[in-house]
Amino acid sequence: MRRPGPGLHHPATAADVRATLYAFGAQAYYGVRLVELVPGPVELAPGPAARNHHLALGCLAGPGQVRIFAQAPPPWRLGAAVPEPDRAWLASAGADVRAAAVVEWPGDSLRRFMLSHVLAHEIGHHLLQHERRLRGERAARTRDHEARAEAVAAALRNRLPWA
Repeated sequence: MRRPGPGLHHPATAADVRATLYAFGAQAYYGVRLVELVPGPVELAPGPAARNHHLALGCLAGPGQVRIFAQAPPPWRLGAAVPEPDRAWLASAGADVRAAAVVEWPGDSLRRFMLSHVLAHEIGHHLLQHERRLRGERAARTRDHEARAEAVAAALRNRLPWA
C-alpha cells in the first residue's frame, strides 16, 4: 500500500484486499504476485488503466501485478455527464448517480465497489492472461478481453459475502 496523493484516499485497505482474494478462492489469485494500492495513474487516459474512458480505477500492470488506484472522496464531481451504460454500472455497484455528473457513494459502497468490481475485474484480466501463458500463447489482449474479464468478475462477485 502506497500513500495516496493529495486529496485522495484508498477506500479499501490491504486487509480488505487480502480478505476479498481469499473469498474469491485460491484458483482466482493463483499466479498473482502483487496487488498494490497506489496513488493512481499519471493521467486519466483511455486504456488498461481505466474501466471506461472517464474513471481511472485499476489495471493489470504486468503478469501477476494488479494495481488499484486511490480515489477522490465522495461525492465524485466528474465535470461531464456520465454516459448511461456507466451510470447503470455504477448504480448496480451501489452508487447514487441521480445527478448527471456527480457520483455519490453511500456508506461503505465505494469500498465494496473497489473490491467487488475493480479488483474482481482486474483479477479477471489476470486469469485470462495467465491461462493464455499456460497454453504457450502470447498474453496479448483480444477484442473480447474486456467482456470476458467482466464475466469472470461477475462470477467472483458471487463468492463475496455481501454480494
